[in-house]
Amino acid sequence: MPLIPITPSPIASVTTTNLNASGDSSSCEFTDWHIHTQVINGMYQRRYVYEATPTLANGVVSGAPAVSYNYIDVNFSVQVAHEKEHASYCSGNAQNQQLKIFGDGAEGGYGQTGTFTTSAIGYLRRTWNTNNDKEALCNQSGNLILNKMPGEYNATLDTSSTTGSTVAELLMGCEELCPIFNQNLVEY
Repeated sequence: MPLIPITPSPIASVTTTNLNASGDSSSCEFTDWHIHTQVINGMYQRRYVYEATPTLANGVVSGAPAVSYNYIDVNFSVQVAHEKEHASYCSGNAQNQQLKIFGDGAEGGYGQTGTFTTSAIGYLRRTWNTNNDKEALCNQSGNLILNKMPGEYNATLDTSSTTGSTVAELLMGCEELCPIFNQNLVEY
């Protein structure tokens, strides 16, 4: 039997009454909703690790050893809440957050010191799943070593175009401390 091509119907003649309006709910009614909120705040300072022995210059031992490498010592806090809310919404919702970094880097990088914070509360709303969802609160603080560079600090290697992977490491650290943290809500 030969194959018969399918001729699609025009979209205008297709009924859409069974489709969801948006999000994960198709009607406006009182029900239980899963609400996820999160924030991140912190500060950092560049640290230097020196060689164990002094450096030699023209056969004379100088008083200061050479810098072996430098890194950013980050102290941060992360707060995440999962709450059950009985309310009337017509759909799920998501609000991303930007990670704002305020540092003294001349080229848009981290520099020597700085702070960071999320621009808004990260927010997700969807219908409550009675089989999997539970209310939870995570409020943790921690330290991370990020952005290691060999030798002395080099500002040409610390620019706005090189900050992404370091931020990703920070977000993974947040998720390690608070497993319910959602990295996908943070834009950087």
